[in-house]
Amino acid sequence: MKCMLALVRRKAGSNPGVVSLRQRPFLKLIFVIALSLCSYLFFSRLVVTAVEVKGAACRRRSRPEIIFWLNRFAYLHRDPLRGELVVLKDPETGDLIVKRIVGMPCETVVMQNEATYINGRRMIEPYASVLIRPGRAALGKPTVIPRDHYFVLGDNRTRSVDSRAFGPVSREDILGVITL
Repeated sequence: MKCMLALVRRKAGSNPGVVSLRQRPFLKLIFVIALSLCSYLFFSRLVVTAVEVKGAACRRRSRPEIIFWLNRFAYLHRDPLRGELVVLKDPETGDLIVKRIVGMPCETVVMQNEATYINGRRMIEPYASVLIRPGRAALGKPTVIPRDHYFVLGDNRTRSVDSRAFGPVSREDILGVITL
């Protein structure tokens, strides 16, 4: 019985919730590493991400790739704006692509000689890298953009696969805006 009481007193005397002084620096290191990892994941997935663009659709110079900052946070508190460069999921392949928003929800878009007409008015596009020649080509088929959808085009119109091919893109497919 005395042995049992001594064993219980020894166990009661050592507090299992208290960390020894030798373990504290190790626990601080683990805490800092976990906090750093969580911060990295939060910022890289929800706020800002580096995006490398390869291909000719948005390229105007001879550089093979361009690195942009993708701001994912911008569209959490506002809608996309006309003229913004955005990263979206390609509806056909699921790859990430960079396009420019041209048409907004509930608008009518018509293409003629690579010129864009929004609700019957020609849009001025200084960023488009195609020479627009006035001609007598027939107007393209009008596209009415549904709600929560956007009409997107690449800056290099002659080599871009965009809403002319796959139609307006859903708001959910737009991941964020490119900041130069």
